[in-house]
Amino acid sequence: GWSIEFILFHFLNPIRTEQNVPKHSTPIPMKTKTFFFSGVKYADSAGGFSYEDSGKLLSVTSNRFIHWSTSGDTVQFVEQSLDTNLLNNAVRLRIPNCLLLPGGVCIQETFNNVIILIVTSQSVHRLVLPHPSHMYRSDLVTELQMQSIFTDIGKLNLNEPAHSYVLPFAQGTQTSAPSTSAAWISHQGEALFALASPSGAITVVTLPAHDQDGTVSILELKQSSMMQRLAGWMPTAIRGDQSISDLAISLAVHQLEDDTFIFALCQDHKLRMWSLKHQMCLLVTDMLDYMPAGRGEVKASPAQAHKLRLFFSSSIGLCLAIYLAVPKRSQFCVLQLVASENNRYSLDHISTLFSTQETLVDFVLTATDIWAVWLDNDNQTVAKYISFEHNTTGTWNQVFVQPSPEEEVHVGEDQDPREIYLDVLFSPLRFTASAIIKALQIYKRGTERYSDLSWEELKKEVTVTVENELQGSVTEYEFCQEDYRLLQVEFWSKFYACCLQYQDVLSTPLALHISPATAMVCILKKGFVSFLLPCFAIDHLYLSSDDYLISEEETPIAEDSEMSHDILQLVQCLRMVNESLPEDMAYDMEKALEDLLSPEKVSEKVLEGLLASDNGNVIQDIANKLQDINNPIVAINMLLRELDLETDAETDSRHSGQPLRVRISLSQLYGSSVAASLIGQAVCQTAMTRTLLCRDLLILQQLYLRIGNNVSSAQLLQLQQDFIPRCSNLLCTYHLLKQMSLTLSSSVPLDILNADLQHLSVLELSDSTTPTSRRSVLNPQTVVELFYQNVARKAIMSQIFSQQDVEGNQTMLHWPQMISSVLTLFCHWPSNPSFLFPECLMVNCQYAQLQVRHQLSLNCSQNCSRSSKALQCFQEAAAEVDKEEFLMKLTGSDEEAATATTPRLLYYNKVLRLLEDIGLPELVVNLATLAISEAVNDERCQAALWTRIFKHHLDLGHNSQAYEALMQNPDSSRQLDCLRQLVVVLCERAQLRDLVQFSFVNLHDEVCQNSHSCMYLTGTSPKRNYDGEFAADPVSQQIDILELKDLEKEYVLARSRLTLAQQEPPSAAIAGGANSQEMVALLVQTGLFDTALTLCQTFNLSLTPVFEGLTFKCIKLQCKGDRDQTEVWNWLAANQLPTVITTKESSATDEAWRLLAHYLEKYPSQNAQYHCCVINKLLSHGVPVPDWLINAYKEVDAAALLRLYLNYDQLESAAELVLEYVDALLGKGHQYFGIERPFSATASLVWLPYTSIDQLLRNLSESQINEKNLKDKLAEYHRLVDQSSRHRLKAR
Repeated sequence: GWSIEFILFHFLNPIRTEQNVPKHSTPIPMKTKTFFFSGVKYADSAGGFSYEDSGKLLSVTSNRFIHWSTSGDTVQFVEQSLDTNLLNNAVRLRIPNCLLLPGGVCIQETFNNVIILIVTSQSVHRLVLPHPSHMYRSDLVTELQMQSIFTDIGKLNLNEPAHSYVLPFAQGTQTSAPSTSAAWISHQGEALFALASPSGAITVVTLPAHDQDGTVSILELKQSSMMQRLAGWMPTAIRGDQSISDLAISLAVHQLEDDTFIFALCQDHKLRMWSLKHQMCLLVTDMLDYMPAGRGEVKASPAQAHKLRLFFSSSIGLCLAIYLAVPKRSQFCVLQLVASENNRYSLDHISTLFSTQETLVDFVLTATDIWAVWLDNDNQTVAKYISFEHNTTGTWNQVFVQPSPEEEVHVGEDQDPREIYLDVLFSPLRFTASAIIKALQIYKRGTERYSDLSWEELKKEVTVTVENELQGSVTEYEFCQEDYRLLQVEFWSKFYACCLQYQDVLSTPLALHISPATAMVCILKKGFVSFLLPCFAIDHLYLSSDDYLISEEETPIAEDSEMSHDILQLVQCLRMVNESLPEDMAYDMEKALEDLLSPEKVSEKVLEGLLASDNGNVIQDIANKLQDINNPIVAINMLLRELDLETDAETDSRHSGQPLRVRISLSQLYGSSVAASLIGQAVCQTAMTRTLLCRDLLILQQLYLRIGNNVSSAQLLQLQQDFIPRCSNLLCTYHLLKQMSLTLSSSVPLDILNADLQHLSVLELSDSTTPTSRRSVLNPQTVVELFYQNVARKAIMSQIFSQQDVEGNQTMLHWPQMISSVLTLFCHWPSNPSFLFPECLMVNCQYAQLQVRHQLSLNCSQNCSRSSKALQCFQEAAAEVDKEEFLMKLTGSDEEAATATTPRLLYYNKVLRLLEDIGLPELVVNLATLAISEAVNDERCQAALWTRIFKHHLDLGHNSQAYEALMQNPDSSRQLDCLRQLVVVLCERAQLRDLVQFSFVNLHDEVCQNSHSCMYLTGTSPKRNYDGEFAADPVSQQIDILELKDLEKEYVLARSRLTLAQQEPPSAAIAGGANSQEMVALLVQTGLFDTALTLCQTFNLSLTPVFEGLTFKCIKLQCKGDRDQTEVWNWLAANQLPTVITTKESSATDEAWRLLAHYLEKYPSQNAQYHCCVINKLLSHGVPVPDWLINAYKEVDAAALLRLYLNYDQLESAAELVLEYVDALLGKGHQYFGIERPFSATASLVWLPYTSIDQLLRNLSESQINEKNLKDKLAEYHRLVDQSSRHRLKAR
């Protein structure tokens, strides 16, 4: 039997890119799990599959692929997409007592299906899954996430004989266990499995096509050039006609139109090609013939690690690459299959390539190159590639691999060990969550699962675990500070070493995968996938060792040979600077950048330190090498040009002029969390490399200024005044880019995000987007990834495809070209004047991460009562309005442009509106007063500003200041309006004393007229007593009459606020000003459902939010399991649970479901609308609907239940429901559907939801589900309806 486990797959650190690998001083042995079965060793393996249309932009399978890994009797599949997040995309299959063979997994696609073939030591299997192009109603993907092809794998019958076959030799004897295998789908749809027996024969097992009937056949290919059809398995070793030297150690298959070739690389170093059609071996080639020397010694020992790979294209035909694993003389042979007459074949030798002596893990043959991955003596991954046709030197090209985490963490004397270790463990690009979780489980000596923890929660769990371990080891009550610090270092280093060990294990490479459609190269490892990215020319030069830069032809920057020579010499000098720089000086440069000090001055001090400590004459060697550069100024300028990030490209995110189909595809392109993480890490790697390059170039230029050799005085002046400032600026820019790539974004509650967006909406920023969360809980998001997903990606894609006819040309997504373009455009944001990056951080409330500029700190006025600081920032920003592009855009399209003549006045108007929206009238008055000085020659702006000042002074009760603002207004009409408002407000406030004390120069008539009108309307006039003095103002009172129901509502609302504050104290501040609807949302979020229901009934609100909230909590509990449910029991206890006498211990999950059922019964609704919303919520999250809920709802509205099933593609459940409903209409189980009288000739009329049933039948015809039973049942129903109708007609 099979066991299936759906796993939550976290794609952390999916990229390992350009950087050299430091060697471990003390190598940690790699732990590889090898399974022994009947004397045969099966190591862990992996592989990948890319869809045929994965390189097409307008395809539903664009940038989509599957990778798998095997270990013992378990195989794990993961489907990934760089465009869309896939749900239920990982599954782990276990086949007990059956070990997965090498080459034992094959995935192929047909028009309708994706077929997975699995070969084990005792059985073969076939999985038939739907093809993505037939899973969705449209090939236009508009959602942020989609269902994977593995979503419904649990519905498959994995033991069905048509898709599973136990081999006849399944007793597991030592002589019958296969050594390797291959599998494929024939052109007729048959599943074929080739197994290499220890005797040297090749057995081919054939399963009939999955949609056809047939029997399993077994064929055996052996050296007698015959093929026998067997009823069972008879090992050839029993017959004794085979030699053990014929044992195949690597198999490969190639299909022709009418035949299939099986290539076997055997222990006797020979390559054999079998024809499945002609039942014979067509070709035998001794691979030792291609070895230049030492054949006799090699031939004496059987081959163990030879590997065989194929590549076919219509242009070059079939090519074979054979890796001969020979001690100290390993090599690759590339051969081409040539056909001649009379069914004869031969192999033409194309190339022989010698490799380094590391242990080969896997290699792939392409049309032009061989890509290979090795493990070196330190168990570090080494990846290289080479052209097998046009490589005259035989030199392999480097792949710069991201280094492993440091073996030791340096903790300074003044640093907290816990903080230092946590920073290293939880910083991006170092440890995967899987390694930390595994180390945590081992450290705690338990079996807890932490898959549902967030990144911050995992960090907290690690902290608590290590600190508890430390406290448990303490036996003394008093410690000096230094002893306790050393104890902390001891325990944290122990946990760090555990993480390091598991990270190394997860980093073990298993296979290499290259997508034929996109040319994307991946290294499949035990714990994650590494994507290989093209290296930019400047980075390639800086990272490559001297051994790989043999000639000037390898320099891709310069065109002429003399300039190439200069650049090579310059880069070699930069590497010498890098190698000579001590750690303390490198730290000083890094610290200077963080403290915003001048890199130029710090580089001068670093150079002085290098010169003072140049014991090995390294600086002198660098100076001597500089003499070999003919034109250093031109060479430096060329490097700076390559490093320059300035661009004039537009960043318009609108796909103007493109059809809707293209715009939708571009909006999804590289939009998944995997792609964002990949690009974020690639940006970080590029920034780190170029930060070091700019640092070394800056120091080298300071050395040029010091020695002055080979450079004229004019060039030295250019170096000092132009090149060094440019290099210094680039160093700061790349350092900023690196820091942002390593800085994690903060998790912000949704209510704070909404409030932030509301305040920013007054600025009318068209580029601002609503923040969305697309990451899993164990996949932290950096600031760069946040910016890429929310802003940069759409603008970049629009720019790349702006001049292309995407729909007409069927644009292909070539991975190296596309990712290079994306990275080039994305790295421009630090120097881009559009201000998009800081704006994105403000929209997403990333205030702590916002370190770019502070001219427009729009949100600082909202937090911590820093209004004076906000006003100062606004004033400073006003001076840059006509220089900063973002500020010009902010003021350029304002509707108030008609009332202002300068950009600065437009800026003031915009900021004043923002301050008014936030509710800071004092700042409005201060800033408006400042703005008046800018509007000396503009009376219209002056009038508007004085009017604004008058209004806010009047609102604040500053009557005298309001009067002064009124009198200063140069516009007579606005002045009269303000006067009228002043009189009315003072009369309403009964502040007539102030009114009569103002002089109102030249406005007496207007004052009298407005005063008389106001007093007449309000019935008030200034009164005097007998002494002629003003009498005291009468006290005006207003009486509101409240009914009992109003008081009851206010009481219930206040009681709800109190209950919420007691249950969730942090919510008290929010609840104080919340209305009834807002309170319902807060209560549901906290779990106070009884209180929320009472509030809804009191204010006549819908109960739907309550049922949806409780359903969502049930879903979370269902997925989370029963671990650590203290918080759940707390909110459950706050609700009145129905009492049920039971002997079974009930979990919190059970109680939550019981509470939901109780509410549905207690609060009935018309047409069971609450049942409907609960079922809809469950189906939308892919959670099975409980039987009790289905039974309750179908009794009320079976048709609505059917529509819900159809909306979520629950075709099997829908078909089963229709079958039950038809039976109910015909009298079988009618009481379960609320049918009082079933169908008969005398009963009342009945009906069926024919529209929904027609839709169901159509969907079933397009799927793999058999609709025959449903059609038969409907036919029976229609027959009885016809019969009954005829009886009724006759009765009339």
